Amino acid sequence: MDDQNQTSAPVHFSKGEDEVEFDMGVGSGYEKLPEAKDSAATTPVEDTAPKKRSICNGLGFPKQVYFIVGNEFCERFSYYGMKAVLVLFFTEMLLWDGNTATAIYHTFTMLCYFSPILGAMIADSFWGKYKTIFYISILYAVGNVVMALTSIPPLGAPEVPGPMIGLLLIAFGTGGIKPCVAAFGGDQFSEHQLDALQTFFSVFYFAINAGSLLSTFITPMFRADVQCFGGDCYPLAFGVPAILMVVALLLFVAGNKFYKKYPPSGNIVIEVIKCIGHALSMKRQSTEVKNHWLDYADDRYDTNLIEDIKAMLNVVVMYIPLPVFWALFDQQGSRWTLQATVMDGDLGVLGTLKPDQMQVLNPLLILLFIPVFESIIYPLFAKCHLLTRPLQRMGVGMVLACAAFVIAGFVQISIDAVETDAPTNSQSSLRFINTVPCSVNVTAPSYSTMIDYKEDYVASHYEAPGTYTLKYYIESCSLLNSTSYEMDTVLAGGTGTVVIITANNNQLTVIPFEDQLTKPDHGKALVIFVRTESSQYIDSDSLSIVGDKADYDFEFTGDITGFNAVEPGKYYLSGTNDTAMRFANGGVYTVVIQENEYNNGTDVVEYTDVEPNEISMLLQIPQYVVITMGEVMFSITGLEFSYSQAPASMKSCLQAAWLLTVAFGNLIVIIVAEAEFTDSQSVEFFLFAVMMGVVTVIFAVMSIFYKYKVQSLPTDNDAAALSESSSNYGSNMVEKSSEL
Repeated sequence: MDDQNQTSAPVHFSKGEDEVEFDMGVGSGYEKLPEAKDSAATTPVEDTAPKKRSICNGLGFPKQVYFIVGNEFCERFSYYGMKAVLVLFFTEMLLWDGNTATAIYHTFTMLCYFSPILGAMIADSFWGKYKTIFYISILYAVGNVVMALTSIPPLGAPEVPGPMIGLLLIAFGTGGIKPCVAAFGGDQFSEHQLDALQTFFSVFYFAINAGSLLSTFITPMFRADVQCFGGDCYPLAFGVPAILMVVALLLFVAGNKFYKKYPPSGNIVIEVIKCIGHALSMKRQSTEVKNHWLDYADDRYDTNLIEDIKAMLNVVVMYIPLPVFWALFDQQGSRWTLQATVMDGDLGVLGTLKPDQMQVLNPLLILLFIPVFESIIYPLFAKCHLLTRPLQRMGVGMVLACAAFVIAGFVQISIDAVETDAPTNSQSSLRFINTVPCSVNVTAPSYSTMIDYKEDYVASHYEAPGTYTLKYYIESCSLLNSTSYEMDTVLAGGTGTVVIITANNNQLTVIPFEDQLTKPDHGKALVIFVRTESSQYIDSDSLSIVGDKADYDFEFTGDITGFNAVEPGKYYLSGTNDTAMRFANGGVYTVVIQENEYNNGTDVVEYTDVEPNEISMLLQIPQYVVITMGEVMFSITGLEFSYSQAPASMKSCLQAAWLLTVAFGNLIVIIVAEAEFTDSQSVEFFLFAVMMGVVTVIFAVMSIFYKYKVQSLPTDNDAAALSESSSNYGSNMVEKSSEL
């Protein structure tokens, strides 16, 4: 197998943003630089394993590689598990609104894609790959532990500084080791193991996807299905990833005595930045006219380096429109997850789908679509002379991303159409619930109505704030000594009031409390319990409900408990199984506990204050399918385009530039979220779609004028450079597959 084929094949393993994050290590720099030819740069500092390494089973891997693969699985589980529940942690525990949660989520993601550049510079210029992975992984693990500990209410939640410190350490940690781990794995293979090296990247790719798939599906269960400290168990949801990160570090250290370790040999990105800076400085000072502004650096830098930078910049220009794609793509973990919280996750006998579990569709679909596109879609279109060039495929990928957000916008419109309109700040509403085993007449200034036993009645559009005199009267009821009651009720604007009609010492009376008329987030239901004088809980300070997956405690204040968020499902009062309560996600419920009309048992009567979510979460599947198709066409093809159009020595710089497109894409989301251009989520989705459409047109025009570089056979020097950097490049191809 020749060197060129050996390095290009891993392109087909790639997916998404992560695919370009490793080719910045040793050997990926400019091979013509004197320091890259130093023999010390190609000789391991430490290699304690025997010359003939033991090969595990039939894969042909050096045994130390398995420590690296295990490390990657655990690290990816840790990262994606933590990230899957992050935006819901912001809104539920830190009590941020959707815009703030989205902005901080994307700030974190942006830092995750700036930090690999710093990590690569540290590895290539100071510590080398092993020490960089080791030291930065310690910070990474500390960040995860901080996140887990500060999510425990007694230790910090909902205080903000702790989680922010944890996220900062994680962002630096995950980004800092990205340029190193798979490249370090590639370093363990000898020049006679090129076939095994190819297989290694496939196994590494599987470890990435296995970790991300499992964690994205399982971690939301830790959050929602386990209750701790009176709510969702974020300490467990963050704690398990923290444990996995510690395990990842221990696995990596366990293979220490077997590793090949190479010293740092300089970073080509730094050299390119210095060359460009020197050229700009000399151009301002010089009166000489040259063909290209980079030629002004020829007094200090090698001509070949300058020409390679020119070729690289021709490709980088095509990167300018790309951040908008990532702005759309990365909202799967923020806006799309928040959209899922106001949708119905009921799957019948299969259980309930959690909002943060929808993200698992992306890695599942990518595994399906990569072979479908490579084996079926592209060959079919090629017969019609379509989608044969990389920029064409990237453009179509951008169109698909635009279409995905149009679909998301229409899904949001359908959600908004069934939303219950809460009262405005100048309005209020009343809900009457009759728990007296007689019909009660309720008279207000503008109406009079009869409410039967266990029935409720809603009166809306009261002017508020204001005080209203409400009269309650029973024509005949042998159970009560007093059959009339009158009370002034104060109504506040923008909310509602529930009035429980009950009896106390055989006297007609009422229990008023403020209602909750907005849908709960996070796919939960809101429940409040009210007890009457005759109920079995009249002397209790609390009650518990027992469900299939979770139990909840409610504390009484007077005769009401206050609203608590619970997971959707079927529940019973603790110690009983005669009356089931069913709560659906997005619903708000008032549950009255009273003695039945025959005085020989307890009645549990459930009333719906706000109707539950009606739009199924499954309606998000089309937008996930479309954007994942766009990802296959845009991201993988983008890397193939970059690799084929720029010199091998510039791969590191192109990957740094690609990472910056991801980071700046997240910056766009931050700006839009914080600017709050609109209160309508559907309008915001359409805004991003229009933005993507405009940028796609610009990209198409740029593509028309782009002149493809004709690939020639590599020279001996190019082949040597490619061989030296093959592990870095191939490892880079696979990492993005785990981005959700």
